[in-house]
Amino acid sequence: MAADEREERDESEPVRDSPTEERPELAVPKSRAGQAWKSLVPALVFAAVMVVFVVQNLEKAKVSFLIFSGRFPLALALLVAAALGALVVFCLGSVRIVQLRKAFRRHQEDHKATRGKR
Repeated sequence: MAADEREERDESEPVRDSPTEERPELAVPKSRAGQAWKSLVPALVFAAVMVVFVVQNLEKAKVSFLIFSGRFPLALALLVAAALGALVVFCLGSVRIVQLRKAFRRHQEDHKATRGKR
């Protein structure tokens, strides 16, 4: 391609090998199975990291919470704390989702009731 032809070409156009060659776009439809595979890879990486964490933290540590006290493996204590934190976040998130769904339904009902009256 000559230098002045490159300048004239719009930057948003894709570069083609020849002007008459058209390449069909192959679109693969998205599926739940594909999404599951995309989620599986990070989950496996997370599981591997957790196994390494548990194996490296087997020594016992004293854990106290309110009136409860005991000696547990450090990894177990941290995993339980993380699981309880995740449970709290899940519960708060679920409450917020329910609130948003109720507000959306109310908005839809208001919209249906006022449709055509404006």
